[in-house]
Amino acid sequence: MRNRAPFFAAILLAAVASLILGSSAMLYAQGAARSVLPNGWMLQAPPGATVATGTMPQGAARSPDGSTIAVVESGFNPPALSLYATRGLRLVKRYNLAGAYGRPVWTQRGIFVAGANADALFAIDPHEATVRKIALPPKSYPVSVAESRGIFAVAFNGDGAVRIGKLDALRKARPVAVGLRPRSLAFSTDGKTLFAAVRSASYVAAVSVATLRVRHITTDLHPSDVLASGDTLYVAQADADTVGLYDAQTGRRRSDVFVGSVAHTIGSSPNALALEGDRLFVSLGAANEIVVLRNGRISARLPAGWYPTDIVPLGNNLLVIDGKGEGTKPNPDFDVMSRSNRGYIAAIQFGSIREISTSAGLAPNPQGAQGEAPRPARTILHPGGPIRHVFFILKENRTYDQILGDMPAGNGDPKLVWFGARVTPNQHALAQRFGLFDNFYASGEVSDAGHNWADGAFANDYVERTWPPVYGGRLDDDDVLTGIGAGVASSGYIWDAARRAGVSFRDYGEMALMPAIEGHIAATAPSLGTRFDPHYVGWNLDYSDLDRVKEWKREFDAFAAADTLPQLEYMWLPNDHTAGTRAGALTPAAYIATNDYAVGQIVDAISHSRVWASSAIFITEDDAQDGADHVSDQRTTLYIASPYARGGVIHDHFATVSVLRTIERLLGLRPLSNYDATAAPLYSAFTTTANLAPFAAIAPKADLTTRNSKVAYGSALSARLDFRRPDAVAPGILTDILAHNH
Repeated sequence: MRNRAPFFAAILLAAVASLILGSSAMLYAQGAARSVLPNGWMLQAPPGATVATGTMPQGAARSPDGSTIAVVESGFNPPALSLYATRGLRLVKRYNLAGAYGRPVWTQRGIFVAGANADALFAIDPHEATVRKIALPPKSYPVSVAESRGIFAVAFNGDGAVRIGKLDALRKARPVAVGLRPRSLAFSTDGKTLFAAVRSASYVAAVSVATLRVRHITTDLHPSDVLASGDTLYVAQADADTVGLYDAQTGRRRSDVFVGSVAHTIGSSPNALALEGDRLFVSLGAANEIVVLRNGRISARLPAGWYPTDIVPLGNNLLVIDGKGEGTKPNPDFDVMSRSNRGYIAAIQFGSIREISTSAGLAPNPQGAQGEAPRPARTILHPGGPIRHVFFILKENRTYDQILGDMPAGNGDPKLVWFGARVTPNQHALAQRFGLFDNFYASGEVSDAGHNWADGAFANDYVERTWPPVYGGRLDDDDVLTGIGAGVASSGYIWDAARRAGVSFRDYGEMALMPAIEGHIAATAPSLGTRFDPHYVGWNLDYSDLDRVKEWKREFDAFAAADTLPQLEYMWLPNDHTAGTRAGALTPAAYIATNDYAVGQIVDAISHSRVWASSAIFITEDDAQDGADHVSDQRTTLYIASPYARGGVIHDHFATVSVLRTIERLLGLRPLSNYDATAAPLYSAFTTTANLAPFAAIAPKADLTTRNSKVAYGSALSARLDFRRPDAVAPGILTDILAHNH
């Protein structure tokens, strides 16, 4: 799971600055081919000038004269503030700002940027090219800034408060509690009220600048941006796919406008607002588009790049800030013999700025999802069909090429194989018998996002904006896998969909039991209730997946004997994450082989049971971040085991959300988001004729007991690495260790 890279920040700083300066000098070609994203959605070719930015640009502001825009880049790579000329999108200047986060503010006095883990506010004078660091309280983690008439306001993640005052008095200003995870700030037109969007809740905090008294304006779920103009307060309500219009004085709700891109489901993530004249521009991060509102109604949908995070109107043009840029890319240069992050998925996911003309009739957006693929005339993927028991197994962080690149029938690169057939005989046998998927993609880039996609077919705006600085080593307070608060999307998780449909469910490890983190046995996600096995150990690399299988099988045998087997079971097998070469821990190959044998034993047990004829088992990775792949840095493995599996090589484009959509089709569950609602189920992977022959687990050829010695490559370093939390290790370090020991 989580990979962080604080060790490499200083080394990367100069290299990344050089890379961004170089990439920004070249604009993306206009009229280029449309890009297919991992989830199968399409990006339309850039309609105008488009330029690359650093990783995860989070917000932007234009200069008072409109000649320049300032963009805060706050992703995995070292954060910065970059200035681009609005004419031609030429990079003018880049300021490396430790901790830079959120949307900048540009006034006649200069540019102001929240400093997050730097516990500071940065004041940049673009004319003198100077940076002044204004210290704020320690561990306060400022994330947003606003200004009105010389009065500044800063929002803080550390204590869920805002501080208001003159610039040099902010450090000693009284903290005003507004709620956990505040994000956007906006002053009222008269400067007398400060509005703060509170992402962990369903309200905007309205703070009197004079008295510091706070009142709550009730909103739809998870407000992500606020904008005040005249007597109207506009609120982007991210997990309701709505924009709310409120009376700025009283807080009374006037109306809500549904801006979602797919009817009847949620998952477009309105996350930024901009107003020019009578047009309100709304960024829909998860829908890759911009909505234009006039008089409270949608007048147009405009194509954006991948995950827009902010918008800057400029007369007849609109500059769209895209958090993930213009599409995914292969990463065969993820150098397994180096400790650098070259080719690492989060380090190469650069953002972009797109220029869009708004004077050409504002044509509708032709990209995105158009609805679920037509259902074949004959398919078993429907409620009441022969498959009545579904098992979903989630593993950790491997690419397709890393495991299956040695299978000649698929589109693999043998040079990128780390753990081929000798180490993973069961996975190879499953692919050989039940189907080889060589065009399957993890919906999330890393585990923070990947587990949310696997659990809920969605990563909401809070998750998408939070994981890049977390993995960049700048945020330790990571709550996106707790199942509570700002990271929980509108429809919740697959177990919530099962509960709503009356489908029985049992959980083994996912958001349920993480003793290395919590120190006690409990479900971290309250919505799980008691539908988890309290004896099944979740994240703990010192615990064997084979022991996890024993515990699962204990319950499985009892359920099967009593004819009470849950219709849907979810299992987490994390050993293929590995622990590097930590002295005394299993070697990387032993970990991978253990995980492989555990998978084989589960399929063996189910296929030799009375429920095999009514079963389907889906096995995949949460993400593909810990390996190289010659097709895409998000291509990963998928295995299906079922009497109804078609077999052969399946080249169709599928993703994590395709698996969830298939499960929903089988069990009669409602979609959780726009993404599974429009995903193509795995129709081509199944046949109507059953082959009831059981699967026999293959005993490992690799030694499952081999442990790292004190002299193993990287053992001294591994001993200092933090494996208490999932993915708390810098990717370059762990990759280098794996490369020398596989």
